[in-house]
Amino acid sequence: MIVVTAPAAQPTSASQPPAFLTASGHHYRSAQLATKDQLRISADHLAGLAAECAIKAILLDYLGSRLNEKQRPFSPDLMIPQQRPVNGVKPKKQDRKEYSHEHLPELWGQLSTIASRRRGRETGPLFMQLIQQNPFHDWDVGGRYCDDTNISDADLTRHLQAARDLLAAHQQAITLGTGTLA
Repeated sequence: MIVVTAPAAQPTSASQPPAFLTASGHHYRSAQLATKDQLRISADHLAGLAAECAIKAILLDYLGSRLNEKQRPFSPDLMIPQQRPVNGVKPKKQDRKEYSHEHLPELWGQLSTIASRRRGRETGPLFMQLIQQNPFHDWDVGGRYCDDTNISDADLTRHLQAARDLLAAHQQAITLGTGTLA
């Protein structure tokens, strides 16, 4: 008698934690290729996604952010403790977008806020200088639907450079092995 057993169930992609650092590198390399092929919309969109993924990797690996039950990153440092009702009136519930790590440019603001609170422990002066100005202040994830007249050479160059710098900061922290973003 032959017994056929089903292979062990493989975890679904939904149950595996996101690989933000790997995704960031992939998006950055794809953005470079799109730039060479003069695919400006794709290049700028991918540069932004590369930066988003690099920021999420930095937040998770070095600045205390966590994944929720749906494998989405958030920061406990940005959560406001629940308050008790006053005179029978329930306080307004905090919008999850205030502590969930989603898209640029808001994500850059979260990175800056969290890093400034941890200055000296997990972040060094070079990293703080890197994130001082938000190069994605005018970037929107919905930009993938625009025509390329909205994307200047300067914007694309700035976005690619910022994504590269974020990846380099994470890599340097790995190389140093100190758990600190230099």
